[in-house]
Amino acid sequence: MPKSSTPRRLHIGGQVKSEGWEVLDANPAPFVDHVCNANNLSRFADNTFAEIYASHVVEHFDYTGELGRVLKEWNRVLAPGGKIYISVPDLDILAGWLLAKDRMTANERFGVMRIIFGGHRDQYDYHLIGLNEEFLAEFLKHTGYVNARRVKEFGLFQDTSLQTYKGEPFSLNVVAEKPLPA
Repeated sequence: MPKSSTPRRLHIGGQVKSEGWEVLDANPAPFVDHVCNANNLSRFADNTFAEIYASHVVEHFDYTGELGRVLKEWNRVLAPGGKIYISVPDLDILAGWLLAKDRMTANERFGVMRIIFGGHRDQYDYHLIGLNEEFLAEFLKHTGYVNARRVKEFGLFQDTSLQTYKGEPFSLNVVAEKPLPA
């Protein structure tokens, strides 16, 4: 069978089928192409994907080692020159809101706390790290990515990367690349 010339793109944690993207999720669903934990992409060869997209996923990995291993694993399956799009709840914004007792009620601040720690809807919906731009940039740098930069939005999906709370956006959206071979 001839190899496809269409670049493959992986949407980790995707919630809808989207043209040109393969969806990977830990929970089976009709729109999911690959059911597995995003911490193990051993089913894919090195340099498989031109792009990887993960919105509100990396905060679910333990910062004491798992997150670094996951980002390295994603780097392994990303083609040289490929882009990774990562969105996380921005801890700087959320911490400010949590402390804004003059602007938010206790109930509203409890909603912020749920964003920080996850919704606890299933076994995967727990946040194990809080990330801001500085922390995420360091994790990306130490796992082999280059040119990490914050963007307002990716323009790829209508998802949690655009989510707001009380009308204000709270996602940190970062694009980085796998370097080309020297």
